[in-house]
Amino acid sequence: HIKNLVSTLDLDANVQFVGYMDRATTLLDCYKAADVFVFASRTETQGLVLLEALAQETPVVSTAVMGTANVLDGMQGAIIAPEDVVGFSTLVASVLNDPAVRQSLSQRALSDAKAWSSCAMTNSLVEYYERLISSSRKMEIFT
Repeated sequence: HIKNLVSTLDLDANVQFVGYMDRATTLLDCYKAADVFVFASRTETQGLVLLEALAQETPVVSTAVMGTANVLDGMQGAIIAPEDVVGFSTLVASVLNDPAVRQSLSQRALSDAKAWSSCAMTNSLVEYYERLISSSRKMEIFT
């Protein structure tokens, strides 16, 4: 359906369907080569693709629904786009047309991704457990 739509809109020269990409090589190269990673899914539950793009220092323009809202909260290498075609496309075009904005977003993208690394998430979980243990000990004192 999408290939037919691309042809109908006469976008064949601008859209390339590449198929499966190896996650350890080709996909990372693709993220790195992009000027901006554009994402408009309303059903993404985790937003991992956003982190993958940011980890390659690629600026992100995305809606913030479901899992993407959690990932994008506080991000400085990403811009949250409105959920309407005109607003979304205008924002993407403005990022693509402004090298200074892209550079600024790119410089902050990697630190955003690192905040979601396995090490950072493990530390956060350990801190959470420590707070639970501490609060349960306090409750034992009062019971």
